[in-house]
This record gives sequence, C-alpha cells and structure tokens, in this order.
Amino acid sequence: MNISILAAAAVAATLIAGATQADEVEDLKKRIEKLEKAEVGAKKADWASKISFKGDFRYRHENIDREESATDRTRHRMRARFGLTGKVTDTVKATVRLATGGGGNDPRSTNQTLGDGLDRKDVAIDQAFVQWAPWDGVEFYAGKMPQPWESVGSYFWDGDITPEGGAMTFENGAFFGSAFGFWLSESSSGSDATMSGAQVGMKGETGGVKLKAALGYYDVGAVRNRITTAATGCSPMGAFVGGPQGNTTVSTSGCVRLANDFNLIEALAEAQFRLGAQPFTVFLNYLQNQDASALDTGYSAGFKYGKASNPGTWEFGYAYQSMDKDAQFGQFVDSDFGDGVTDTKGSVVKVAYAPAKNWTLSGTYFMNQRFVDVGAERDYDRLQLDMIFKY
Repeated sequence: MNISILAAAAVAATLIAGATQADEVEDLKKRIEKLEKAEVGAKKADWASKISFKGDFRYRHENIDREESATDRTRHRMRARFGLTGKVTDTVKATVRLATGGGGNDPRSTNQTLGDGLDRKDVAIDQAFVQWAPWDGVEFYAGKMPQPWESVGSYFWDGDITPEGGAMTFENGAFFGSAFGFWLSESSSGSDATMSGAQVGMKGETGGVKLKAALGYYDVGAVRNRITTAATGCSPMGAFVGGPQGNTTVSTSGCVRLANDFNLIEALAEAQFRLGAQPFTVFLNYLQNQDASALDTGYSAGFKYGKASNPGTWEFGYAYQSMDKDAQFGQFVDSDFGDGVTDTKGSVVKVAYAPAKNWTLSGTYFMNQRFVDVGAERDYDRLQLDMIFKY
C-alpha cells in the first residue's frame, strides 16, 4: 500500500477523533452552563420562598363632636402598612413593617390626615422584630413587635401600639400564656420607664361553643411623680405623648406630674358560637389598678354578630365600656374611645360589609362621655366611615 495513502488516513483519523472530542467538550460545557443556570434559578426560587409580604390600606372619613367645642371637626385620613417576613432558619423568622403616621411620633396612631398643602406623608418603622420558635408551642420575640397578650373586643388597649423589648408566648393544649418586658422611656439621667408582666389563660370548645379566658398582670414602672406635660423648666418623660391622657396629676415645683403608678390586673372572657346562620361572639373585660387608692376600675362588655370576611358577608357589633380616671395607664387606652383618655364611659356601635374578598366597608359610631369622675361631664361623639383593602 502506498505510504502516502496510509499517512493521509492516519491524519484523517486523528482529525476525526479530535473533532469528536471537541464536540464532546462543547457539549459538556453546555451541560455545565445549564446546571449552573438551574442552580442559580433554584437559589432564587429558594430565596423567594423564604419571603412573605403582607399589607393593608385604609381610607377614612371622620367626624368628631366634642360638646365643649363650638364646632365639629370633619377630616379624611389614610393608613398604609406594608411588611415582610423572612425565614432565617427552620426556627427563626424576622419581620419588618412600615406604616404611615411616622411624623407625629404618636404610638397610638398610624393615621395620616389629608389636606396639609399636598405635602409628602411620613412613613416610619412600625414593627421590627425577630421571632424564635425553639420548641412546638413556644416562641420568643425581640424588637418592636405586636402585642403578645390575648385581648377581646374592648377598648382597654390601642391596637396600633407596638411594644419594644422582649416577650415569650406559649401554647400547650388548652393552656396559653405570655411573659414580657418592655421599655416605655429610656433615660440617661434617671430610672427607665418600663412595663413588664404576664398573662395565662385557657381555650377550649364544648357543645359547639368556643371559650377563652385569661388573667393578666401588667406593671408599669417608674412613671409616678414623673413630669407629664411640657412647660417652662419642665421637660416631660418620653413615655408621655400628649400629656397624662386623663390620669390624675399633681403639681410639684410648677411641673405637672403623674400621681400614681400602675400595677394592673386584667381578666377577660370570650365565647363564640353560631346564632342561626351567623357566628356570634360575646366578651367581658375587667381591669383594676392596684396602685391607685380610688377611681381604679375599668370594665367592658359587648358582642359581634356575623363576620365581614368573604364576599357578601356582614357583621354588627356593640360594646359598652367604663374606664375610671386611674384604672389604666392613659398612654395605652384606645385613642378613639372618649378621645383617647381615661375618665370615660359610653357605647360603640359598628357595622361592616365585605363587597369582595380582602375589601371591607365599615362604619363605627362612638357615643361616649368624658370627665365622668372629675369635672363637668361632657358628651363625645365620633363617626368613622372606612374602606379597608388587604393585600
């Protein structure tokens, strides 16, 4: 055989083998690229699955009628809240929520009043906390968080308050409870104002009736004899927003100071059952300040018939409440009932309708009296018409 032919055949075989290897290498590169892209996509999907978002928007028409005022006040307000929760580990989550109303520094309100020259509206951190669940039914919280205690339909506590500090909650069978310690005002030159306490209770169901009952203790420390109201030479403690909010005060050296501490005992009970075709809830709530010698008791009772949740559903509710002048630390009471102060009593009527999922129309009418214990009693009426959207 001709040597040149053999040489040519050998060269051709080498080229074919090289080409085959090059194709294999190129194919391998493409497969690696696909795997890398798939891994990146999986990581992105995994990150997204660890984050959840939640928010709501409320538009409100409000009319306020104070008997001692010559004119009523009518205003429109909005509230917007947006939060996200991230899964850090299998037992740890972190939450951050923003809300309107940050410019007023009012812990009892996330509302923003419209009509101030078309200005930009303030937004601030409403919640920022970490949540650790080391065991089933046990959770620890640290930061600025939702209220860790159970409540009912009374107006003892303003729902916009997000306490700051640490808390623990537990639930085991029928039993539940919480323990907590919060800072109200940190001071570099004096005692810090704090609130600490605990709540224990039981939940259960019998004969188609869901029952809940709890007993709580709340110790508001280092607020007695502290300045509540700004004046010349008088700087109020940071725990007092807008003054004493109805609590008894004394005047010392020209400064208005809080007369009492607040060691609060609270009892609550609630029952839920079907009344005809609609759910029905009835509640009782009792509060007493152990550190006040008089005017130390608050109580509330009410009901809700129906539930505005699914499209076409509705609800109707009523509550009556009486809050003595020193029954509750004034900074905690609901900011709408009686204009957000103690020394009040009266009724609240509420109706709501859900035209669509996550959309509620509601109306709330406060028929209250203020200065019930001290001073001349005055009527206080407040009407709120709301559109609420959740997302």
